[in-house]
Amino acid sequence: MGDVLYQKTGLTVSHLAQDLMSRIIGERIPSISEYEERFSVSRGTVQNSLGYLKEQGAVKLKSRGHSGTYIEMLDYQKLQKCSLIKDLLGSMPLPYSRSYQGLATALYEALSPFSMNLVYSRGSESRLRLVTEGVCQFTACSKYAANRAIEHGEPIEIAVDLGPESYLSRHVLVLRDPEAHGIMPGMRVAYDRTSLDQRQITERITQGIKDIQFVDLRAHQTVNAIRDNSIDAGIWNMDEIIESGYEALHVVALDKNVYTEDFSSAVLVIRKEEEALHQLLRRYVDPERIKQIQNSVRSGTRVADY
Repeated sequence: MGDVLYQKTGLTVSHLAQDLMSRIIGERIPSISEYEERFSVSRGTVQNSLGYLKEQGAVKLKSRGHSGTYIEMLDYQKLQKCSLIKDLLGSMPLPYSRSYQGLATALYEALSPFSMNLVYSRGSESRLRLVTEGVCQFTACSKYAANRAIEHGEPIEIAVDLGPESYLSRHVLVLRDPEAHGIMPGMRVAYDRTSLDQRQITERITQGIKDIQFVDLRAHQTVNAIRDNSIDAGIWNMDEIIESGYEALHVVALDKNVYTEDFSSAVLVIRKEEEALHQLLRRYVDPERIKQIQNSVRSGTRVADY
């Protein structure tokens, strides 16, 4: 494509390619006039850009007169090469549980028409920074973490809400004392500063209780710390407890006044005003299909592939 990417026509080619990446065969595309207004370019620039995409074999269109223009063929790989989005790059938590393995498997399947990769890292706040800084186009985190970041003015938005139990089934309180029913004064409580969700839930359940000793600890170390008497209580992921054979632990469900479905719901977050990416994710990432794949990986009827 040469220097055209640095010219107005090249940018319009990229915008059109991104728009078409979010569409399917048989769909009616916007009119030339609509594209003119959307991209703030001339009619000729839109026509030349569409012509370029046709020449590259990225799209085949058919005019139906007054009914509009419809898509007959799309080559998503070629569209992606013609756009400035050379590779979709997302991030999500480390796939230590079957829920996360299922989520990764489902995202790869959903976005298989495109060149896409996932990076794995701890902490929703660090993953959200990857999005705001433009390192990743999207990230998966809890709905709670996303909404909190939005409330604090981060330039992000939720593109897809995958619904309750798509992030994890639930958090629970793990207690060392089998006779305990909850957090008591003087307890040593795990506190993971790198995990927004664990941190917020911990602060909620300990609010107003005297003499609490917070112990800096990664959330995934909670069970071992309980067993070696380093802490008395901690918040952890019920999925991991079950999958690791820790059912004998003393586990207490969290009250609804401190725990909501937003903690268990996964969302895909993007930067604000990334309309083409927003439409692409909404088009291809179907929450029901994601849950089906997650559940099949959780149950062991499907091998995780990510």
